[in-house]
Amino acid sequence: MIAYLTHDEVNAAEARRAALEAGLDLTVLPIKDGGQAAAADAMLLDLDHLPADIKLDLLRRAAGGRLSNCVAVHSYQLSPAEVRALRAAGVLVSRRLTACLLDAGSVAGTFRQSDGSAAPHPL
Repeated sequence: MIAYLTHDEVNAAEARRAALEAGLDLTVLPIKDGGQAAAADAMLLDLDHLPADIKLDLLRRAAGGRLSNCVAVHSYQLSPAEVRALRAAGVLVSRRLTACLLDAGSVAGTFRQSDGSAAPHPL
């Protein structure tokens, strides 16, 4: 399962639509329920619509090598240095939500067929 943390309803709806179309198991979580994301196969973060402290915490944890599961982020506002730091820590980084979602699903192996069994990346 991919846990998607965002405050943006448009992105949440787009993520649900794209996940359904791609056969991904996605759950949209509000920040207050972000602790549930730790149990997910992958965590997808909308850094443009999350509080600044969440972004800073992610950058600190990435720099310290303290990311335990597949983490993917999308943002139009990351600096080149932030992108490099996140990628060096193994974080999947994209400007666009859909590209980030497909990358996270591929790495986490969360693509599903209609019967619920695992499926290869659809693209």
